[in-house]
Amino acid sequence: MKRVIALAFTVALAIAVLTVGSIRGAGPEKDKPDEATALAVKLTEQGAATFDTFNAKAMADYYLEDGEIALVSKEEGGLKAKYYKGRAEIEQGYADMFKKPETIKSKNTVEYAKLIAPDVLVIAGTFDTNTLKPDSPKVPFYQVRVKKGDQWLMSSVRIFVLPQK
Repeated sequence: MKRVIALAFTVALAIAVLTVGSIRGAGPEKDKPDEATALAVKLTEQGAATFDTFNAKAMADYYLEDGEIALVSKEEGGLKAKYYKGRAEIEQGYADMFKKPETIKSKNTVEYAKLIAPDVLVIAGTFDTNTLKPDSPKVPFYQVRVKKGDQWLMSSVRIFVLPQK
């Protein structure tokens, strides 16, 4: 009887360890990105490649018609956001940013991605504005994307332009 209990305990413990490991991203599947992460990486790589072309209209086309960008900065007394609402304002914001282009190679790093509905994707990560410069700003971002037809368009993006650590 003691052997049966010991065996049952060992099997239960093994199942618990495997379950916890897979929840935390360990185990045999840990190197394979889930569907949301793979999609987020693909979308943000496309976005970075487009950003590098300095094409404000192409960047604005990644947003819903009523999409929004919030550029969050730190000022005395707390955080402050500057908003760009709608594709026209978003395009103008990118055009202003691209006025003095230089050779760049930007990169997005996805740190979190989750499909919260079949047509709603949330992404958190860091945008390196120019990997060619070791001191280029690396800004955290949060995106909410909505699937329209075969495109994943941004509903909202929050970009944190804060002092680097």
